[in-house]
Amino acid sequence: MVPAGGLRSGDTRGAMTDTLSRPSRTTSRGPAQPARRPLEAGLLGALWSVCAGLVAIAVPVLLVWAADGRSGSGAAEAMRAVGQVWVIAHGAALEVPGGVLGLTPLGLLVLPLALLLRAAGHGARECRVTSLRQAGQLAVSIAVPYGVLAAVVAALAATPDVRPVPWQALLAGWAVGGVGGFAGAVRSARLWPAVLPALPARAARLVTATTVAVAVVLAGGSLVAAASLAKHLGRAGDLAAATGPGLVGGTALLLLGLALVPNAALWGASWLTGPGFHVGIGTVVGPYATHLGPVPSLPLLAALPGPVPGWVGLVAMAVPLAAGAAAGVVVVRRLRTPTWAVACREAALVGPCAGVVLALAGWLSGGPAGGHRLADVGPSPWQLGLAVAVETGLGAALAAAVVVRRVTSR
Repeated sequence: MVPAGGLRSGDTRGAMTDTLSRPSRTTSRGPAQPARRPLEAGLLGALWSVCAGLVAIAVPVLLVWAADGRSGSGAAEAMRAVGQVWVIAHGAALEVPGGVLGLTPLGLLVLPLALLLRAAGHGARECRVTSLRQAGQLAVSIAVPYGVLAAVVAALAATPDVRPVPWQALLAGWAVGGVGGFAGAVRSARLWPAVLPALPARAARLVTATTVAVAVVLAGGSLVAAASLAKHLGRAGDLAAATGPGLVGGTALLLLGLALVPNAALWGASWLTGPGFHVGIGTVVGPYATHLGPVPSLPLLAALPGPVPGWVGLVAMAVPLAAGAAAGVVVVRRLRTPTWAVACREAALVGPCAGVVLALAGWLSGGPAGGHRLADVGPSPWQLGLAVAVETGLGAALAAAVVVRRVTSR
C-alpha cells in the first residue's frame, strides 16, 4: 500500500531498482527454448523424412498387395517393394532380370521433396536460421544422414530378382536431401528475397532470364503432351482395358500415369525443340522423323504422336524462340544502361544456361525401363541441351537487340 503522504524520491528510486532486479515471471508458454544445433536438427529431420516417405508409399502399395488375391508374395516381399519404390522415387536404379530399371517417375520425386521441405522448415525454426549460410549448414546436416539412410533402405529392399543400387541411392539421397533441405530452410526463414541479391548482378540477371526461358519451354511441352493425350484418349482407354487390370491394377496404372506426367512434359519439350525422344532402342518420336516399334501397353503412351508434316517442326520451333525472346527482354530490363553489345552478349548466354538446365531435366526424365528394347527411353540429354541452347540463345539475342534499338532511338 502507498502511504498517505506518497512516495518520496528515494523511495521511488528504490522501488524501481527492486522492480528491475526482480526476475520477470514467465509467460504461460514457458521460457524460451535454446536454439537446437544444426547437426541434431538435421539428423532428426532426415530420419523423419525417410520414415514419413516410406509410410506414405507403404499405404498404397500394401493396399494393392492386400487387395490382389492373385499375388503369392508375402508381407516381407511387399515391404521390400515399398523400399524399392521409395528408392526409385529418388532417381536411383533397380537391377532387374535382363536389365536395369532407371526411369524415374518424376511425379514420385515430389513426395520426398515435400517432406524434406517440411522437415527443413521445422529445423530452421528450431535452429533460428537467419542467413543463407546457416540455411546451407542445415541443408548439409540433413543431406548427409539422408543419403546414408537411403543407402541403408536400398540394401534392405534387395531381393534375388530386384536389387537397388546402394551407391546410387547414397548419391541421390545426398542430392535430393540437399536441395529439399536448403529450399525448406530458406522458405521457413523467409530468405528468398536475399538469394538473388547474394549473387553478382550479371549472375542474378542470368538466373532470372534462364528461369523464364525454361518455364516457357516446359509450358509448351506440357501443352503438346496434353493435346496429344486428349486427341488419343480413346486409344488410351483401349490400352487400359486390353490388359484387364481390374480395380486394383487399374488404380496402379492410374497412379503410375500420374507419376509420369512431369516426364511427359519434358518429352513434349524435347519434341518441340526438335530432337524428340526415344521409346526403346532404334525408335524416335520427333517433329521431323517418327519411327516406332512395339511399345508397352501403358495408357499414357497412347499420347505418342505419329508422323507430322515437316512444316509442323518449323512451327514448333517458335516456342523455344519465343522463350528466348522473353528471356532477352528480361535481361534488357534489368540492365541499368543497356547497350547493344552488352545486351546481346548477356542475352545470348541465356541459351547455354537454359540448355544445361533442360539437359539435366531430360536426363532425369529418361533412362532404361528394363532390358532389351527398353534400355533407352526418353530424350537424349545432349541433343536436347544443344537444341535449347541454340534456339533460346538466338531468340534472346534477337529480342535484346530489338528492344535496345527501340530504347536508344527514343
